[in-house]
Amino acid sequence: MTFAPVLDTSNGRITAFGTVIDAGSRADGLPSLFSTNPQTVNVEGRQVECVFATAHGTADRSDVDLTLRFEQDRLASAAIALTPPRHRNLDSDAFYASVDERYRFHERWLQAAGVPGLPAKFQWGTAGVARDRSENVYIYLHWAPRLAK
Repeated sequence: MTFAPVLDTSNGRITAFGTVIDAGSRADGLPSLFSTNPQTVNVEGRQVECVFATAHGTADRSDVDLTLRFEQDRLASAAIALTPPRHRNLDSDAFYASVDERYRFHERWLQAAGVPGLPAKFQWGTAGVARDRSENVYIYLHWAPRLAK
């Protein structure tokens, strides 16, 4: 089973955990490796009913966390967090001190996938690297709503 995520920049398709994920994917069609969790979240100032599907694995010695967000049964976005061995089990100070290095690690992954610059816009949507308030770093993919119909 292929755990390492692979991004096809021509269409936004992700291959990971032995499955193919694209704008036509549905939460109820994912393999049992994914756990699902319905939630109401604030998206751009509005309350939206979503289903989050998450999977975790190891590839090339890195931990891989993939979270998919579905709105109205349509795939809206994905977050891919990659944790190489050197970034595992860091204490708080080392974790916060490593945020720039972790950010660059994710940027290099996207560059290796063929993403020319960040953030990047494609016909299918957008891709980039982000960090949250807790300094977790991840790759994001957002699919254009018209493609998820």
